[in-house]
Amino acid sequence: MTAGTAFSPGSALALAGHVALPDDLDGRAGGGLRAFLRDALDGARGPCPPLGEGRPLLLSGTYVTDPPFYGDGDIGHVAACGAVNELAAAGARPLGLSVSAVVEAGLPLRQVRRVADSVRDIAEAAGVVVLDVDARVVRAGEADQIYLHTAGLGVLPAGAGQETPPRAGDRLLVSAPLGGFGAHLLSARAGLGHEGVVSAECVPLAGLLEQVRGAGAGGALRAVRVVGRAGLAGALHAYAAGAGLGLRVEKVALPVHYEVRVALDELGVDPVHAATASCVCLVVAAEASDDVLAALRAHPYGRDAAVVGEVTPPGRHRVELALADGHTIPLGSAPEPPARLG
Repeated sequence: MTAGTAFSPGSALALAGHVALPDDLDGRAGGGLRAFLRDALDGARGPCPPLGEGRPLLLSGTYVTDPPFYGDGDIGHVAACGAVNELAAAGARPLGLSVSAVVEAGLPLRQVRRVADSVRDIAEAAGVVVLDVDARVVRAGEADQIYLHTAGLGVLPAGAGQETPPRAGDRLLVSAPLGGFGAHLLSARAGLGHEGVVSAECVPLAGLLEQVRGAGAGGALRAVRVVGRAGLAGALHAYAAGAGLGLRVEKVALPVHYEVRVALDELGVDPVHAATASCVCLVVAAEASDDVLAALRAHPYGRDAAVVGEVTPPGRHRVELALADGHTIPLGSAPEPPARLG
């Protein structure tokens, strides 16, 4: 076992050092895997905070990453951030989350503890409480080490969660550079080495979006979408499907770090399709886009925010990509499956 990894003294899990099928049962000596996770998250666990005024909102998600442990993060970061960021994008104030783990027999307990530590760190950074914890153990080979399911609880202030219909001329903004998460995981899987310089960091965005909404955007903020496993293209198609208008993105305006672009070029993946973590796409009225952009860039998690396109009248293609030479081509919605974010 790794130094610094805390286990309950004398527990069967501590003696084994690895998850075993009997750990699926809470009744064994020293408790099972669920008890182990609850102990590991003890500092972040607590009762549900008062909801106060507003409507409760519960959102859930299942998270699978390949690999589940990578350079500067793990599936715990992805799942906890996913719960918080989906709530924040919907206009809710995140309050708490629950975590359920499906763990493959044979996984070292230090890895389970690493995931628990990651969930705790994100919960503390986002100011939310871990409300409940559950775990199941499956046979070796029946899971890719560990899968997580989270449910996030938040409260919608009066008037929040009701999107204003978009209009032609509205601007499209993204809060962070694209493709880093996908480039990191795909490079790690292929053994290309780019993961040494490309970050896959996941961060909670509730504070960023609260700052944007507090900047007086009001009805000028039409919509917020999390950019996730399907990349920016997937988020745009999901929005355009119900908007009844077109969306056009300027390729030269897309924020992509140089090292990410190099990695994705080698992998044959376009940045608009690469899995992206800790980024939202915002649809904003043209007259408010400068103020929203300034509010994004004033926050540490939004300093690379950019205006990347606009809403257009209905056309032949739902989402288009404007190239540097002036030509416009349809932008497909196909995600990049190998990154497996979310």
